[in-house]
Amino acid sequence: MEETLDKLQTAIQGMGINLIAEVDHAKAAADKGLELRPTHVLIFGNPLVGTNLMQADQRSGLDLPLRLLVWEDENGQVYLSYRHPNELKQDFKLREQQAVLDKMGMVFEKLSEVVKE
Repeated sequence: MEETLDKLQTAIQGMGINLIAEVDHAKAAADKGLELRPTHVLIFGNPLVGTNLMQADQRSGLDLPLRLLVWEDENGQVYLSYRHPNELKQDFKLREQQAVLDKMGMVFEKLSEVVKE
């Protein structure tokens, strides 16, 4: 998990994207006496990109900045989960923003490749 998080954080910053926050759900659970396998959310974005979506439909700010769930299963295998930016078109008026959504989708693809290395 730590190696994957390090790779992702380095890659995000290397792409010129702001790493805004990291949420450690397992730590929050442990602080309340609960157990949870390692589960982190990385929150990241670039206002030069995301603002375009919010200008088209301000409600898209509900799903921005982007988020990536990094979680470990019972066998110690680490996975990435995320909502693909193209799915935002289902909820918001972003049909004219396909180039921006594609650019955001490429970020997730690159991050997925980084952890495979």
